Amino acid sequence: MIYATSLIAAIPLFAGLAQAATSTMGHAGFTWPTPRAWSDTSDQSSPCGAEDGVGERTKFPLTNGAVALQINDEAFKVNMAISYNENPSVNGDFVNIVDYTHFPVIDPGNECYSVPDPLSRVLSGQKATLQLSYAALESGRYRTFYACADIVFVPLSQFTETISCYNYSSETGVKTSNPGVAPTPASTSSKHKLTAGAIAGIVVGIAVFFMLAALAFLFRTSQRVKRAARITENHLRLQALRRDPDTAILKKAYTTE
Repeated sequence: MIYATSLIAAIPLFAGLAQAATSTMGHAGFTWPTPRAWSDTSDQSSPCGAEDGVGERTKFPLTNGAVALQINDEAFKVNMAISYNENPSVNGDFVNIVDYTHFPVIDPGNECYSVPDPLSRVLSGQKATLQLSYAALESGRYRTFYACADIVFVPLSQFTETISCYNYSSETGVKTSNPGVAPTPASTSSKHKLTAGAIAGIVVGIAVFFMLAALAFLFRTSQRVKRAARITENHLRLQALRRDPDTAILKKAYTTE
């Protein structure tokens, strides 16, 4: 189960929930969904940078999902991935959903990334783990760090959390609101999406319309052909009567039309 490749280049929406302090996370980490417990001794250990395994799963909407991050130090090659394994144990269990080539450098602050919707076969109740990986400077060297958040997908209508998203940069001190980034049950974005049944109904309706139009055209065409044939036949009979008025058979045939 993977995301469509056309959605990998998701547009980042800057924001966050600044609820985690540097004492509970490394250079960067999730503020939503709830992350696995951070450990200074294991944050460079793939795939999740945590001593503990899968924790309590956060309900995550099947559509219009987003994740909030806190960046404590300048980060490079920030990458977001997902795994549908019950307990992913290696990087190969994850598939990229936001590639680092789109976000080579991120300054300290808070951000919220929109997450591409999963394929239709990912249903409510599906468990997954989101992985954040990035490079940061530590002890004079650039090292790779990891963080994970365990989730379970739910329909947008059952997603009851409200995530406040905004753009904040500690470099400039500027905060910019981005209302509507994080989905709520009142979000209208999913209400206007056509279901597979509705799309199929529209396709069938269009097909029936064109079929009826084609039948009507063929019927009108056949009627014109028949009428032209009758006119031609009567014209020939009339010419024959004029040449030989005593031809009873032709006269009878003509007068009975």
